[in-house]
Amino acid sequence: MTTTRYPKAIVFDLDYTLWPCWCDTHIRTPIKPISSTEIIDKSGMKLSFYPDVESIIKELKSQNIKIIGASRTATPDIAKKLLTYLKIDGKPAISYFDALEWGQGSKTKHIKLAAKQLKLNQELENGEFILFDDELRNKDVSNINCYFVHIPDEDLGLTRNIFTKGLQNWSENHK
Repeated sequence: MTTTRYPKAIVFDLDYTLWPCWCDTHIRTPIKPISSTEIIDKSGMKLSFYPDVESIIKELKSQNIKIIGASRTATPDIAKKLLTYLKIDGKPAISYFDALEWGQGSKTKHIKLAAKQLKLNQELENGEFILFDDELRNKDVSNINCYFVHIPDEDLGLTRNIFTKGLQNWSENHK
Protein backbone atom coordinates (compact mmCIF):
# COMPACT_ATOMS: atom_id res chain seq x y z
CA MET A 1 0.00 0.00 0.00
CA THR A 2 1.34 3.42 -0.91
CA THR A 3 1.04 6.35 1.41
CA THR A 4 -0.35 9.57 0.06
CA ARG A 5 2.22 12.23 -0.73
CA TYR A 6 1.10 15.82 -0.47
CA PRO A 7 2.59 19.01 -1.87
CA LYS A 8 3.29 21.96 0.44
CA ALA A 9 0.21 23.81 -0.83
CA ILE A 10 -3.09 23.03 -2.52
CA VAL A 11 -4.77 25.82 -4.45
CA PHE A 12 -8.51 25.70 -5.07
CA ASP A 13 -10.45 27.67 -7.58
CA LEU A 14 -13.90 28.44 -6.14
CA ASP A 15 -16.64 28.51 -8.78
CA TYR A 16 -17.47 25.09 -10.25
CA THR A 17 -14.61 23.62 -8.23
CA LEU A 18 -15.81 23.97 -4.62
CA TRP A 19 -19.44 24.91 -5.35
CA PRO A 20 -21.80 24.64 -8.36
CA CYS A 21 -22.14 28.22 -9.58
CA TRP A 22 -20.33 31.43 -10.42
CA CYS A 23 -20.71 33.56 -7.33
CA ASP A 24 -20.36 36.78 -9.34
CA THR A 25 -23.19 36.07 -11.81
CA HIS A 26 -25.49 33.38 -10.37
CA ILE A 27 -25.93 34.60 -6.80
CA ARG A 28 -28.28 37.45 -5.97
CA THR A 29 -27.63 39.27 -2.73
CA PRO A 30 -28.45 39.30 0.04
CA ILE A 31 -27.44 35.77 0.97
CA LYS A 32 -28.00 34.07 4.30
CA PRO A 33 -27.22 30.71 5.84
CA ILE A 34 -30.15 28.30 6.21
CA SER A 35 -27.95 25.67 7.89
CA SER A 36 -24.27 25.27 8.67
CA THR A 37 -23.72 23.74 5.22
CA GLU A 38 -26.16 25.62 3.00
CA ILE A 39 -26.96 29.20 2.06
CA ILE A 40 -29.88 30.74 0.20
CA ASP A 41 -29.79 33.82 -2.00
CA LYS A 42 -32.40 36.50 -2.73
CA SER A 43 -33.89 34.48 -5.61
CA GLY A 44 -34.26 31.34 -3.46
CA MET A 45 -31.30 29.50 -4.95
CA LYS A 46 -29.70 27.18 -2.40
CA LEU A 47 -25.98 26.53 -2.44
CA SER A 48 -23.54 24.30 -0.60
CA PHE A 49 -20.14 22.76 -1.27
CA TYR A 50 -19.90 19.82 -3.62
CA PRO A 51 -20.24 16.61 -1.53
CA ASP A 52 -16.51 15.71 -1.18
CA VAL A 53 -15.13 19.21 -0.57
CA GLU A 54 -15.46 19.26 3.23
CA SER A 55 -13.66 15.95 3.77
CA ILE A 56 -10.87 16.98 1.38
CA ILE A 57 -10.32 20.29 3.17
CA LYS A 58 -10.33 18.53 6.57
CA GLU A 59 -7.82 15.97 5.29
CA LEU A 60 -5.47 18.70 4.05
CA LYS A 61 -5.66 20.56 7.37
CA SER A 62 -4.95 17.34 9.28
CA GLN A 63 -1.79 16.94 7.17
CA ASN A 64 -0.73 20.59 7.73
CA ILE A 65 -0.97 21.38 4.03
CA LYS A 66 -1.39 25.05 3.17
CA ILE A 67 -4.76 25.74 1.54
CA ILE A 68 -5.05 28.64 -0.89
CA GLY A 69 -8.14 30.03 -2.58
CA ALA A 70 -7.58 31.55 -6.02
CA SER A 71 -10.47 32.97 -7.98
CA ARG A 72 -11.07 35.40 -10.81
CA THR A 73 -14.35 36.40 -9.19
CA ALA A 74 -15.51 39.95 -9.75
CA THR A 75 -17.37 39.76 -6.42
CA PRO A 76 -14.86 38.76 -3.75
CA ASP A 77 -17.27 40.04 -1.09
CA ILE A 78 -19.81 37.35 -2.06
CA ALA A 79 -17.12 34.64 -2.16
CA LYS A 80 -15.98 35.73 1.30
CA LYS A 81 -19.55 35.58 2.64
CA LEU A 82 -20.05 32.10 1.16
CA LEU A 83 -16.87 30.83 2.80
CA THR A 84 -17.87 32.51 6.06
CA TYR A 85 -21.44 31.17 6.12
CA LEU A 86 -20.56 27.63 4.96
CA LYS A 87 -19.14 25.71 7.91
CA ILE A 88 -16.84 22.72 8.21
CA ASP A 89 -17.09 21.03 11.60
CA GLY A 90 -18.85 24.11 12.93
CA LYS A 91 -16.07 26.50 11.87
CA PRO A 92 -16.39 28.96 8.98
CA ALA A 93 -14.83 27.34 5.89
CA ILE A 94 -12.81 30.52 5.34
CA SER A 95 -10.83 29.76 8.51
CA TYR A 96 -9.36 26.66 6.83
CA PHE A 97 -7.70 28.78 4.13
CA ASP A 98 -4.16 30.07 4.67
CA ALA A 99 -4.33 32.59 1.80
CA LEU A 100 -7.01 34.00 -0.48
CA GLU A 101 -6.15 35.66 -3.79
CA TRP A 102 -9.22 36.84 -5.60
CA GLY A 103 -10.05 39.29 -8.33
CA GLN A 104 -9.24 39.84 -11.96
CA GLY A 105 -6.03 38.58 -13.47
CA SER A 106 -4.39 35.25 -14.03
CA LYS A 107 -4.14 32.34 -11.62
CA THR A 108 -0.36 32.50 -12.02
CA LYS A 109 -0.49 35.97 -10.47
CA HIS A 110 -2.78 34.77 -7.67
CA ILE A 111 -0.58 31.79 -6.87
CA LYS A 112 2.64 33.82 -6.90
CA LEU A 113 1.06 36.37 -4.52
CA ALA A 114 -0.12 33.60 -2.17
CA ALA A 115 3.32 31.92 -2.25
CA LYS A 116 4.95 35.23 -1.37
CA GLN A 117 2.45 35.91 1.44
CA LEU A 118 3.01 32.42 2.92
CA LYS A 119 6.78 32.56 2.36
CA LEU A 120 6.59 29.53 0.08
CA ASN A 121 8.34 30.95 -3.00
CA GLN A 122 10.99 28.22 -2.97
CA GLU A 123 8.34 25.51 -2.57
CA LEU A 124 6.47 26.90 -5.59
CA GLU A 125 9.68 26.91 -7.62
CA ASN A 126 10.26 23.31 -6.53
CA GLY A 127 6.83 22.23 -7.85
CA GLU A 128 5.20 21.80 -4.42
CA PHE A 129 1.88 23.43 -5.41
CA ILE A 130 -1.19 21.89 -7.06
CA LEU A 131 -4.11 23.89 -8.49
CA PHE A 132 -7.54 22.24 -8.78
CA ASP A 133 -9.62 24.24 -11.28
CA ASP A 134 -12.49 23.74 -13.70
CA GLU A 135 -11.11 26.08 -16.37
CA LEU A 136 -8.53 24.58 -18.74
CA ARG A 137 -7.14 28.03 -19.55
CA ASN A 138 -5.61 28.01 -16.06
CA LYS A 139 -3.28 25.13 -16.89
CA ASP A 140 -0.81 27.93 -17.70
CA VAL A 141 0.12 27.74 -13.99
CA SER A 142 2.50 25.01 -15.09
CA ASN A 143 4.69 27.90 -16.32
CA ILE A 144 5.37 28.76 -12.66
CA ASN A 145 5.86 25.08 -11.73
CA CYS A 146 2.38 24.65 -10.20
CA TYR A 147 0.81 21.32 -11.11
CA PHE A 148 -2.64 21.68 -12.72
CA VAL A 149 -5.55 19.30 -12.09
CA HIS A 150 -8.65 19.85 -14.22
CA ILE A 151 -12.14 19.55 -12.74
CA PRO A 152 -13.97 18.31 -15.85
CA ASP A 153 -17.63 18.21 -14.75
CA GLU A 154 -19.38 21.24 -13.29
CA ASP A 155 -22.21 19.02 -12.03
CA LEU A 156 -19.74 17.06 -9.87
CA GLY A 157 -17.03 19.62 -9.09
CA LEU A 158 -14.11 18.49 -6.95
CA THR A 159 -14.62 14.81 -6.17
CA ARG A 160 -12.60 12.46 -3.99
CA ASN A 161 -11.59 10.52 -7.12
CA ILE A 162 -10.29 13.63 -8.93
CA PHE A 163 -8.47 14.75 -5.79
CA THR A 164 -6.79 11.36 -5.22
CA LYS A 165 -5.84 10.97 -8.89
CA GLY A 166 -4.49 14.52 -8.93
CA LEU A 167 -2.27 13.81 -5.93
CA GLN A 168 -1.07 10.52 -7.45
CA ASN A 169 -0.28 12.10 -10.83
CA TRP A 170 1.52 15.01 -9.17
CA SER A 171 3.53 12.59 -7.02
CA GLU A 172 4.54 10.49 -10.05
CA ASN A 173 5.54 13.60 -12.02
CA HIS A 174 7.33 15.15 -9.03
CA LYS A 175 9.89 12.52 -8.13
